[in-house]
Amino acid sequence: MGATGTDVARSAADMILIDDHFASIVNAVEEGRAVYANIRRFASYIFACNMAEAWPAVLVLFSRGVIPLPLTMMQSLAIDLGSNMISAIGLGAEPAQAGAMDQPPRPRTERLLDRRTLTLSLLWYGMIESVLSLGAYFFLNGERGWPNIPLAPYGSSDYRLATTMTFAGIALAQVGNAFANRTDRLSVFSIGLSSNRLILWGVLFSGVFLFLMTELSFLQSPFGTSPLGTKEWGLLLTFPLILLSMDEGRKLVLRMRGGRSGKSAL
Repeated sequence: MGATGTDVARSAADMILIDDHFASIVNAVEEGRAVYANIRRFASYIFACNMAEAWPAVLVLFSRGVIPLPLTMMQSLAIDLGSNMISAIGLGAEPAQAGAMDQPPRPRTERLLDRRTLTLSLLWYGMIESVLSLGAYFFLNGERGWPNIPLAPYGSSDYRLATTMTFAGIALAQVGNAFANRTDRLSVFSIGLSSNRLILWGVLFSGVFLFLMTELSFLQSPFGTSPLGTKEWGLLLTFPLILLSMDEGRKLVLRMRGGRSGKSAL
């Protein structure tokens, strides 16, 4: 005990309770579990975006340049340092979920970035974002006549539009990713979409940032963006809903399996 214990006892102790209340140990463990889980959520959010940003270069490589680069370096930088920042910080501030203390202690040898976290971020969230954003790129080219004509060449107005679709597609898919990553198995609707206000501010900032990047002429030139039409925005705005809906389905399956096996649904 920190307040009533002797100096000798405090110097020999592995843990000192400043408020002399044993419930503080439970609260500290719960907070530690929340921090540990939030680091994983933060990493999953960032890795998924990195996967979506890497696939355009992969397509160029394997097509041997037949496919023009669907996402420019400056656009990738804008996503990492612009639209992602506040939402990523918000995931790091997610409060502990109900039932966190019902879980057994994790093994001391368990890695922070374990196989499950990497698989979920890269092969689930990352691949969904990649398919959506690259689908938007080819959709724009399809609107301009592809595959009857070649993909929009570098430097053309259609190429700027196509890369803007990829850029906006990743940024908007990350909105759904931010909400999806808030829970492991619980539905995000069960904890409330507005329960983490920093996430909401991040989504708002991402939307405003994306709009300014595509509509303001002095930002269009350095980042290679172009204004999008109503049809394009209509398609892109479905991306957060698609990703979140798919992940809600995955979590529902996990909860059903957990219920049948008698394990916790968290």
